[in-house]
Amino acid sequence: MLIPPRCWSCGKPIGHLWEAYTEESAKDDKGNVLTSLGLKRYCCRQMFLGHVDLVDTVAMFKKF
Repeated sequence: MLIPPRCWSCGKPIGHLWEAYTEESAKDDKGNVLTSLGLKRYCCRQMFLGHVDLVDTVAMFKKF
């Protein structure tokens, strides 16, 4: 759904970087964008690379 506020493995705050990542990844290589944002650990990088944004899909369903 949403990117977690902190990395699950190391605890580094990463949630605030999501908007910058989505904007910059449309222009440049994703690996370069992650490095420029200061994400050097593989655990933090995988949080961004493995994230699937499902907010629009879930919003289509009705609440009970």
